[in-house]
Amino acid sequence: MRILVTFAVEAEFAPWRRLRNLEEIRDGDITLFKAQVGRAQVDLVITGMGADNATRITNAVLAMKTPYQFCVSAGFAGALGDKYSIGDILVAEAVQKLGKSKTLQCSRNLVYAARADGANQVNLFLTSDHVVRTVEEKLQLAPFAGAVEMESFAIASVAHAHRLPVVAIRVISDTTERDMPVRIDTMVDEKGRVSVGGVARQVIHHPLQLPALIRLGRESRTAAEALANFLEAFIKKLSFSSHGWPPPELQEVAAQ
Repeated sequence: MRILVTFAVEAEFAPWRRLRNLEEIRDGDITLFKAQVGRAQVDLVITGMGADNATRITNAVLAMKTPYQFCVSAGFAGALGDKYSIGDILVAEAVQKLGKSKTLQCSRNLVYAARADGANQVNLFLTSDHVVRTVEEKLQLAPFAGAVEMESFAIASVAHAHRLPVVAIRVISDTTERDMPVRIDTMVDEKGRVSVGGVARQVIHHPLQLPALIRLGRESRTAAEALANFLEAFIKKLSFSSHGWPPPELQEVAAQ
């Protein structure tokens, strides 16, 4: 079994570096990190934030013609409504671009597998073209989806074009309790790495937000560790069920 897992930024992926001795492979502007998880060969890639980056990098990886069994769109998400807390894992039945009507379905068997491993199953993730920062905007979106993020619709679109099963699994890193302190997209570079200059500028221009920035960093680390632990267990379990895909027990759930 071979699996592709995408992340937008380095912070979402960092705990997996500590869990695994990853092999780094460079091909042009694509960097793949490879790990053996159970019986599965896992390729991890950081796409950068937003739909354009996610589309470009995912297309480039799949153009390598590696025979993946499925793709996971992983990373952070903002909770919509007050049901979920920092570190909660969510899996979406479908993804939709904010402001558009087209909906893309995730693989039912992968959704059921994630739910069986403890993920909260939600009907929809909304993919936004901007960071949804304010409590007001989050509450406006809450009736429509379980969480909001910035890449899953693009990744699902590419996966569908390549006839590859896909699932969106996200961890809550931001709740509806408060506004986000800063524009996160100004604090990372185009490859998804934290920009020291971007952080410094935010602190200089908004010194009163320093405590909120520290809290955001702490909560992001908590969320990323929860996601890494979940994905590790999720993939390992699936890899040992790979005598047939989907496993018989998931076929039975899907038929109910």
